[in-house]
Amino acid sequence: MSFTELYLFIVAAVVFGYVLAAVLVETGLVNWLGLKTLPLAKFGIHPLLTQVPVIYLVSPRAAHVVASKLLKEGRVKPADLYLTILATNFPMRLMFLYRYYFPVLLPLIGVIALYYALLRLAFDVLLLVLVSVFGRLRYKSLPPVSYAFESAKVNFSFESISFGLKRGLKEGFLFTLKFTPLFLLVVLLIKAGAMDWLTLKLKPYFGSLGFNSLEITYITTAAISPPVAYGLIKVMVKEGIKTSHILGTMAVGNAMFSLLRSWWSYLLPYYLGLYPLRITAVLLLLQAGLPILYNFTVGIILVRFF
Repeated sequence: MSFTELYLFIVAAVVFGYVLAAVLVETGLVNWLGLKTLPLAKFGIHPLLTQVPVIYLVSPRAAHVVASKLLKEGRVKPADLYLTILATNFPMRLMFLYRYYFPVLLPLIGVIALYYALLRLAFDVLLLVLVSVFGRLRYKSLPPVSYAFESAKVNFSFESISFGLKRGLKEGFLFTLKFTPLFLLVVLLIKAGAMDWLTLKLKPYFGSLGFNSLEITYITTAAISPPVAYGLIKVMVKEGIKTSHILGTMAVGNAMFSLLRSWWSYLLPYYLGLYPLRITAVLLLLQAGLPILYNFTVGIILVRFF
């Protein structure tokens, strides 16, 4: 995918998310989902945010728009948002595994794909458990949240849908104005060789951590394009490299991709224009920083000690 295609894809996806969220709000579907998803509060999610994980599975952008609206209205606090987004990682991971990892990796590397899926899933399960514990303690004394009956009615009128479309397109346009300069800056850095320079500088460190030349090649390739790097997994299997080393290499490769590309091309567009800078920074730390730290740590442990 070229940078132009990536830019158009991001903008189109985000604008779609804004439009979908606005229509969900204006037609009353968000409130209806809030009533239907209240049982999710038992997992440590604020009752007003229980619809966010459901919307997230359809459109993460739309889910963040809804959460941002509640945050701006003062109905939830930043901590409530953080807990909800962390809890949402688990169902998102399940969907990602059966839609991407298993169809791509299982035919390529067999049972190793299953081990890697479990390795990735373990992190999200741990987060879900922690969120459930902290959330239950946080909301134990929270008064029951009640929805007015009228607010739970769904209104698919021409006026509500058209107003939602106009509002969503306007918000999408404002996002594009903010995102475009940042995207161009990142592209200029990549074109100037900043990413390649960083990858080259890191190579000696990977070698000192126990990665061989083929594993380092996988990591540096995955930092730019994971699908291209997947072909090297088959080579590692044929050369008899230990499963633990392959899993560790895949984990570090994923961490490198997140560090150099994923956070700005996938995560930042969700948050930009919706949240204050402080909240955006915390979300990036939680959704990019924690997985990067986890993948680096697990990968290095697997290669050095197993």
